[in-house]
Amino acid sequence: MRLLSDLIPRRKAHFIGIGGVGMSALAQLLLAQGVWVSGSDVKESNTTHRLETSGAVIRIGHKAEYVSDVDVVVYSSCINSDNPEIVAARQKNISLIPRGLLLAYLMEGKSGIAVAGAHGKTTTTALISFLLQQTAMDPSFAVGADVDLLGGNARQGCGKFFVAEADESDGSFLHLSPEFAVITNIDKEHLDYYGDLPHIIRTYGKFMRSLRDKGALFCCGDDENIRKALKSEQGYEGRLITYGFSDGCDIRAVEVSCRGMCSEFDCIYQGSLLSRFKLNIPGAHNVLNALACVGVGRELGIGVEGIAGALEAFRGAQRRFQVKRQEGGIMVVDDYAHHPTEIMATLLAAKTWNYKRIVGVFQPHRYSRTKFLKEEFGRCFAAADSVVITDIYAASESPIEGIAAKTIYDEVKQSGHKDVHLLSKEKLNDYLMKSVREGDVLMMLGAGDISFLTDELIKKMSANKKDG
Repeated sequence: MRLLSDLIPRRKAHFIGIGGVGMSALAQLLLAQGVWVSGSDVKESNTTHRLETSGAVIRIGHKAEYVSDVDVVVYSSCINSDNPEIVAARQKNISLIPRGLLLAYLMEGKSGIAVAGAHGKTTTTALISFLLQQTAMDPSFAVGADVDLLGGNARQGCGKFFVAEADESDGSFLHLSPEFAVITNIDKEHLDYYGDLPHIIRTYGKFMRSLRDKGALFCCGDDENIRKALKSEQGYEGRLITYGFSDGCDIRAVEVSCRGMCSEFDCIYQGSLLSRFKLNIPGAHNVLNALACVGVGRELGIGVEGIAGALEAFRGAQRRFQVKRQEGGIMVVDDYAHHPTEIMATLLAAKTWNYKRIVGVFQPHRYSRTKFLKEEFGRCFAAADSVVITDIYAASESPIEGIAAKTIYDEVKQSGHKDVHLLSKEKLNDYLMKSVREGDVLMMLGAGDISFLTDELIKKMSANKKDG
């Protein structure tokens, strides 16, 4: 058994990039266990302030001097190897551990439920955590976004279950050995690390085989790449429960209705009607996430009424189709979608609202993702009536020659879209203030700092209304 006391014998840990949502969750869990925590980040945020309130020592910027007298330094895939704190830890022989390994230590001794997948894992992790919390199981959890109904993104519970979002971006989810796992889908993502889709599929196959004996794997049976992973290398021979829309899935959604923020579906469980469930989060993709939650809930012995109540009460995670403003006939939505598959699903969900026009504003995330998926980005905005592309958010990457926001702009134009615009961040909100009109759904999409631009835009809209 991996003991946290072996990893952090003097109970002192430092986090590089502590303001990140995944890192902050782990820092919060260590603080709850009485570990002294310090951390650095490039800027202050609500997250760093919350950690300070919980007892963490927060420093802004990255300096070698921040790393001293600690047992471990925790880093994520976003941190470059030449970061001065990484260099200092090596020079001082302080253990450097990836975020995924620390998560594995934190889950040790609990019945782990790990949620992996290219898309939907945050919402699915949050749904399962909320279900267990609502049914008095007092779970521990680490979610990749703040969830208002959960009181944040992490909690150390007294119950036996630990629900965690598993990060596949750098393969570090292979450190985990959960009792239960959910795989929502497998897609071409993080190609800067994996290189190609077959490598991604093989890695998910290894993750499947990391489950403990007598555990269970819940997979979307509609996903072709998951089916390939199940057969990769040695294959997966444990308990498998599939969910989806397709015939043959163990858990199916039929008679699906998606309109606005609400979705309803009949759930067929092992051949029989289990119940009709209602969701207050939009889109068919969230019906799939709910099916995974139903499967885990039934496996843990939770009754149908408990599952139905939790699904209907759940209101989503922050930056997952988060309605920021709905006034004057205009709805502003902030969403984390940064991959073509996610953008397509989110825009299709927006179409179920009876607005006249969908305006998709996208901030590309990472030069590498833009390079590898540029053709897919060109095709994914078909459901938007108007498309606006703004500057790439680098996320610590160096620029790649020939890759810019215009790369995606050109691809969208080439796909045949007639209403496409390319604007710098500095000019974006002024353009939107002039162009957005009554009857519009404004979809602000991306994993970078576009949410801050969204908040600034909403302030301008409110001020404009007062002046008017």
